[in-house]
Amino acid sequence: MLYNASFCQKVVHGASFSSGVLDYLDKTQRAIEKNYLDMDLENASVQEEMGEIVVEMIKEIEALKTYVSSVHFK
Repeated sequence: MLYNASFCQKVVHGASFSSGVLDYLDKTQRAIEKNYLDMDLENASVQEEMGEIVVEMIKEIEALKTYVSSVHFK
């Protein structure tokens, strides 16, 4: 069987030669946060609105990481 539990765990957590799904989600989360901090928002209401969107995106990524981590392979 090609897709055994060990192979699937390497996809999720990464192998020595590549990053796993969780690593990519972490990198995406950091990139979103950095992009928000780098924005030059002079309008306070726009900044607040963007902040709320970023918070929701981070929550969704955290939920996805939790879900992916909870998958068990046989």
